[in-house]
Amino acid sequence: MLGIQTEKMRLETTESFMETEITGSHPDQGIGVNVYDENGHYHWLAIMWDGLVDAHETDDYPLEPADRTDDEQRIMTQVKERAKLAAQQEFSDADILTAEWKPAELDRAMLALEKLHVDDFAEKFRDCYRMLTDPASEPEVQEEESAEILHQPFLVNDDDEVAYVPTPVLQYRGDDGEVKFTHKESRYEELLGEPHLTKFTITLPPIRFKDGDYEFPDGFQIFIIEHLLAQLRDVYRHVGEEPPEYCMQTDIWGKPLTTEDEEYYE
Repeated sequence: MLGIQTEKMRLETTESFMETEITGSHPDQGIGVNVYDENGHYHWLAIMWDGLVDAHETDDYPLEPADRTDDEQRIMTQVKERAKLAAQQEFSDADILTAEWKPAELDRAMLALEKLHVDDFAEKFRDCYRMLTDPASEPEVQEEESAEILHQPFLVNDDDEVAYVPTPVLQYRGDDGEVKFTHKESRYEELLGEPHLTKFTITLPPIRFKDGDYEFPDGFQIFIIEHLLAQLRDVYRHVGEEPPEYCMQTDIWGKPLTTEDEEYYE
């Protein structure tokens, strides 16, 4: 299994291209953050407690996005995301970012999966493997080619244990070309509001593994952990940071879109 690094180890192995500083906070005016970007240019941002960027001031880039180059737009966006992460790390109880965009929370998710006995993993993630590798096994999905994305949520409790894994939801195209979804569990919807449970989601297109690759259940358990490791890698890229070296040891696909992707700005 992969060895999950602690927050301190992860920070010590991260090469930072930006410097951040919290300048203050106010119940109504949010959190002030200074950021120096990869070019050494200064930005000041006001991040609200719900994650809204209320202000972003700098003298070194055009005010209007339409007047910026692609590289300037990338830097401005990454500065915004880096400021949100800095604010979240300073005020951990705030709801600025969802768990899947917080490095420390992704560490918890990987740890929870790593602690899960392989027999328990097999029981909880059997449907995930089946629907990912054989989407047409779902009665609602008439043809394998119509399946697009599998969403496998799981909930982690305060003891860093996998508490609940619902049946995954498969996004597919119906005969009429419309996007459709397979059945969602009502029990899972009820648990989402529990404060001691944190939601994570594995999001992947249908996959055909080569024979012998990531065999179920133990190999697939490693695959899912590496997928979350790839998400962690891409979270760092999303905020314009060089990921820690241990994140670069996986070439598995991570988060769908980050600020490094051209499609992010469409």
